Amino acid sequence: MSWPSSTDPFYLANTTDQSARRSYYGVNSIPAAFGNGTTVGGSASSWRSSGLSNIGTYTPITIEFNGGMIDGELQMSVTVSSETNQTSADLRLYVMTSIDSVYYNSPSAYDNFENVFIEFLTNSSGQNLTLDGATEYTQEFNWTMPSPWPNNNPSILWDISDLNVVAFVQNYSTKEVLQAEWARTNDMNVDMDDDGVINDEDNCMEEYNPEQIDVDADGMGDACDLCDNVNVYVKGNLNGDVANNEPVINLYDVFFLVDRVLDNDYSNEDYIGCSIEAADFNGDSLYNTLDILLMIFDILGNNDDGRTTNTSAVNLLINDLPGSSSINFVSDDYISGFQFDLPIENEYYELIEERKLPNGWLFQTKILSDKIRVIAVDLTGESPIKKASLLLSGNLLSDPENIIISNNIGQTMDAIVKYSDPLLEKLELSNEVNFTSIYPNPFNPVVTIPFSIPYEMNTRVLVYNLTGQLVDVLLEDHALRPGHHSISWDGSGFSSGVYIIQIETPLRRFSQKAFLLK
Repeated sequence: MSWPSSTDPFYLANTTDQSARRSYYGVNSIPAAFGNGTTVGGSASSWRSSGLSNIGTYTPITIEFNGGMIDGELQMSVTVSSETNQTSADLRLYVMTSIDSVYYNSPSAYDNFENVFIEFLTNSSGQNLTLDGATEYTQEFNWTMPSPWPNNNPSILWDISDLNVVAFVQNYSTKEVLQAEWARTNDMNVDMDDDGVINDEDNCMEEYNPEQIDVDADGMGDACDLCDNVNVYVKGNLNGDVANNEPVINLYDVFFLVDRVLDNDYSNEDYIGCSIEAADFNGDSLYNTLDILLMIFDILGNNDDGRTTNTSAVNLLINDLPGSSSINFVSDDYISGFQFDLPIENEYYELIEERKLPNGWLFQTKILSDKIRVIAVDLTGESPIKKASLLLSGNLLSDPENIIISNNIGQTMDAIVKYSDPLLEKLELSNEVNFTSIYPNPFNPVVTIPFSIPYEMNTRVLVYNLTGQLVDVLLEDHALRPGHHSISWDGSGFSSGVYIIQIETPLRRFSQKAFLLK
């Protein structure tokens, strides 16, 4: 990187951008060059060696150009994607223009110049990038050549056909350039599918479609849009059923969406695209119990005559008991569905209906890693409730998450989480951690480890053998809420013998011997 004398016309044409980059790199003398975020010396040979050493180096980032010169204006988009999650890095996108084959009878005895910098299309400090490994980032640009450029000197000669566009992604903190792309604007394809419609106006840029037919008017032409959102994949028709040329919405679609919500997975090719577009019944770009209930109401042809339109809050009461937790919904308003996630300590937890829901209600649970996802909906559309009671065979790690409760017209209701634990006051007064006896002991293959804590604290539960070797981590420094907790250890993969169960808290450590007999 270098900069010319104060009288150089190319420097004077854009002092702001050039000074910003010089300051960013801390360049105080020339010649100077940088590679991989650090200086690579001041000679042409060192520059060449640095460049050659990076050829073929893997980078997860891809840059793509689309567009070109249209009536003297550069109309283009730059799309950046990454194969891996880069959200922890301070990445910036830089897009700039340069020009080749510039003739200038300069004082330095050089007359022909290549890749002469003109200006940034982004700002000089770049455009912030968030690359999560899944989502593409696209930025559109419209740019015209400054006039005059670099000034009015008629002896400086150049041709617009030699204009270049350059884009690169740089880690702003380390200065490392992770990917770069270059193109001669005159060679860029403004009509990728050769259908006579330029890219910016083409509703299917890569599919030949001169008629631009778009039956569902969603901006994506039929040639590349598999989803007919007018005749087939209307809201609610998740599986695309059609009878007598009309879309069919029925309980199969409801069950399809219930499965998707329980799975918490919309990446499977069977679930994305047309089905997911049709699943967003209330248009909030989310897929949950509210969509399920609105779909049910639509199928049943229910109206809201005589039904409540209030959206009062629901009390979610949690009662911690040794080895279990009771979860109760209490509301003055009618509830037609709910879903939430329960953080759990191990895969052996089970959630059951302590008070049976009315006939016609669907109640399902699914274990997803460290939580249980719960969903319950009134499939009849006519049996709302004001109370529900569930029982968890274990204790919660923390508050229920992602709570969604719907009234009987598909409106969301606020949830107020409250805890009811008659032993909690005693625990707080004593300020002690209690590690009660593990059971059964001896055991084969599962042992239950019950304990209680007086207030929220980081807790570890570990298993050692008699030689002091750590053999299993049941809970790794997790912030547990106050109350009773119960963790199970499955010794199926371990040999018979004596093991030490250890609980570590900021207050003290506790240990018990566990006898595994097979």
